[in-house]
Amino acid sequence: MKKLLLASAFSLSFGVAPIAIYAQKNMTEAPVFVSNTEGIKEYTLKNGLKVLLVPDASQSNMVVNIVYNVGSRHEGYGEKGMAHLLEHMLFKSTKKLGDIKKQLSDKGGTANGTTWYDRTNYYEVFPSSDDNLRWALEMEADRMINATILQSDLDKEFSVVRNEFEIGENNPGRVLQERIVSTAYLWHNYGNSTIGSKEDIERVKAPTLRKFYEKFYQPDNATLIVAGKFDEKKALDYVSQYFAPIPKPSRVIDLTYTVEPAQDGERFIELKRSGDSKVIGALYHTAPFADKDYAALDALSEILTSDPSGYLYKAFIDTHKAASVYAWQPTVRDASYMYFGLEVPNDKDVKATQEDFRKELDKVSTIKFTDDDVKRAKAKLLKQLENTKNNTINYAINLTEIIGAGNYKLEMLYRDNIEKLTKGDIQRVAEKYFKSNNRTVGAFIPTKDEVRVKNIEFSDAQIATLTKDYKGRAIEKEAAPFEASIKNLKANLTESKLSNGMKYALIKKEIKGGKVVANFRFPIGNAKDLTGKSDVASLMAEVLKTGTKSHTKEQIQDMLDEWKTNLYFGFGGQNLVVNVSTYKENLPKVMNLVKEILTESTFPEAELVKTVNEYNTYLEGSLNDPQAIAFNEIERVASPYSKESIYYTPSIKEQIENNKKVTRQQLVDFYNSMLGSNNGVGSVVGDLDAKTTGSLLENTFGKWNSKSKYEYIKPELFSTKKLDKEIITPDKENGAAVGRINFTMDRNSPDYPAMVMANEILGSGGFLSARIPMRLREKEGISYGAGSFMNVPANNDVASWSWYAFYNPTKKDAVNKALKEEIATALKGGFTQEEMKSNLTSWLNSRKTGLGNDGTLMNLVNTQLQFGVPLDDYDKLEAQVSALKLDQVNAVLRKYISEDKLTSIFVGDFNKK
Repeated sequence: MKKLLLASAFSLSFGVAPIAIYAQKNMTEAPVFVSNTEGIKEYTLKNGLKVLLVPDASQSNMVVNIVYNVGSRHEGYGEKGMAHLLEHMLFKSTKKLGDIKKQLSDKGGTANGTTWYDRTNYYEVFPSSDDNLRWALEMEADRMINATILQSDLDKEFSVVRNEFEIGENNPGRVLQERIVSTAYLWHNYGNSTIGSKEDIERVKAPTLRKFYEKFYQPDNATLIVAGKFDEKKALDYVSQYFAPIPKPSRVIDLTYTVEPAQDGERFIELKRSGDSKVIGALYHTAPFADKDYAALDALSEILTSDPSGYLYKAFIDTHKAASVYAWQPTVRDASYMYFGLEVPNDKDVKATQEDFRKELDKVSTIKFTDDDVKRAKAKLLKQLENTKNNTINYAINLTEIIGAGNYKLEMLYRDNIEKLTKGDIQRVAEKYFKSNNRTVGAFIPTKDEVRVKNIEFSDAQIATLTKDYKGRAIEKEAAPFEASIKNLKANLTESKLSNGMKYALIKKEIKGGKVVANFRFPIGNAKDLTGKSDVASLMAEVLKTGTKSHTKEQIQDMLDEWKTNLYFGFGGQNLVVNVSTYKENLPKVMNLVKEILTESTFPEAELVKTVNEYNTYLEGSLNDPQAIAFNEIERVASPYSKESIYYTPSIKEQIENNKKVTRQQLVDFYNSMLGSNNGVGSVVGDLDAKTTGSLLENTFGKWNSKSKYEYIKPELFSTKKLDKEIITPDKENGAAVGRINFTMDRNSPDYPAMVMANEILGSGGFLSARIPMRLREKEGISYGAGSFMNVPANNDVASWSWYAFYNPTKKDAVNKALKEEIATALKGGFTQEEMKSNLTSWLNSRKTGLGNDGTLMNLVNTQLQFGVPLDDYDKLEAQVSALKLDQVNAVLRKYISEDKLTSIFVGDFNKK
């Protein structure tokens, strides 16, 4: 199930003041306990604020997420995009705390805001500490009611939001979906894109925005979530201190009552504009998330589109009529919709395929579904739910959608409904909703005796009744705490070797739900054996899971879903990468399957054809995409390897042609002669026994050896030069730019710590406070996203520094000028002590946040196993960066960064005026 969100992904901040006054009046109160449902502890305040605590001691991070029941559904005439624009503005400043964005930057971690149909949310993920918890709750309480919303800030921000709008306009699939949705909904606001109307965004004034803000940003319209590792008593104390003084507003939010009438005929939309990919879409009106039909429809979408068992998948992908097919339902408060997407290769007739698609969709209500269909769909959906639940930080953020749909308990009811699904339920919803007069694919057709699908309406009272007495299941055992530090990582680390020399490590850490994750790297080959085989290697990894001597692709996928497991195989450079995400009780079965895939894969010809078809269709959609072109071209220009090198970057067109030339026999030959684990490394995270884990890995990898001698192929350093190259992409609303400077540096270089800090201050620092994003986004509003990044590998000294920006093509010269000026200013005048201090704090905090991520832990351990980089280097670098003097940072900046060495690529429709 492919979920394509039309929501915003970025936000800005507002101001605060009266909270301190309320506190002085001693208006605080203790939150009142309501219930503990499956580990979610619910509280309320008299002012109407709902509070959810989701403790997880095994985490080293925490998240504060506040959800407001306001989205594009609540917007009126002339207000399209106001909820999203307001989300951006709430990152500007507050009367009490001042510049929120700067403070978020100083705190490090991750912060964001998103807007959708029914809700807007803001969240911060920080290393667990009382100070971070207190600050986050104070800040969220502050900007709840005291945002400044200055016209001067709005004048800059609207162009940033417009730029975000324009980025979406570059995506044919997204634009088509917006048009189909707006055609399907005549009256309900779900027909309006959340990002809004460009005209409304440009014309709305601050006083109008403030009225919208003051109406919806109130405690009785919000749900506050605190999750991860935190002191529950202190969390409630802080909630009492900062939120309880906010009075319950006297205004009443009128309920939205528009119900979309039953559709009375199939509708069509045709979209013609610049692009290189062909996309077909279809929409059916369905049910609200609270309705039991929603779960059955989700399962039906899996039955129809899943790879490889889906009915539509077999009809279009197996027959090569299309490259991919997907379906999804938004998780929403009112009657939802199911959207189907079909990506069509350029050599296919889109009109003929559209007719075939309609015919296949017409068959859905007549399909005789099987028990295996239902079992397979339930397993996949329940796996997704279980995996989300056992990642507490992401789960707390994911609750945003459920709260927007009416109540957090609806997710549990949805799970229960999935578990209860029968073949009859699938048949029922297929017959009920899959009618041509309920579909929009892109003429009024007079017919008689039409049985129409009426949208289901759920009142707030119905949802309250539905969830009021729901108790949920027994509360699961809490996972043990795990401190996010190198010292603790080393204390819980067991390293060893397999009989063939493969190195591995167990990180003993209890993960919620008994989850186990693992990452394996298998370096293979040498320059001679790998010459000209990059495309073969990449496709080989993609086709690995599509069949073995013992199991078909469908059987493999069914087992993975039943075991709630995800397996990933990928290849890059010289490394085959294998990622495993499963649960303790299933680990032996999963590793046996990994062994089977790595030693008995059959590479069915039909699966190679489908994989190439899907990959090339994706690439065809990138042929005129500014971002794809910019990042592809900078690799080709800044690192011009010969075609024989494994580091050579082909053009997008070249990659398409290369993929077409790969044969099944090439995959088989590469698989048999190149792959092996004898030079590999791997890390496993979970509450596992070291001896048992070693035996399991020995059985999986211990006798799997490569026939090719492994020799590391070091990349080559190419000197970059001053260059501004333009590439025209006609009729594209957005542009992209990326630049690079190559230099020699490894992580043991005495200049490395200072270069880390120079990059932070120049363009990579926390939450848009570094110079490049502050100039391009905040001060001038000419770029939605801008910044810099640095690549200094762990195993060689071929390094680089890069910048990037996304912008309206008419602003290309302004972007280039601003970027060059910021570099020149930094080189001439240097950074300030204040910049150094704030970015250091942000950088240190972000690294601590990173240590709370299992992926970070595995990467650190695997880097130690593969390249001998000690774990202590993590703390060592922090000490080195913390001890830096300002003049050291400025000196290193001038040593490595120069406009005379900066190669930049600008892509967009620069003929636009």
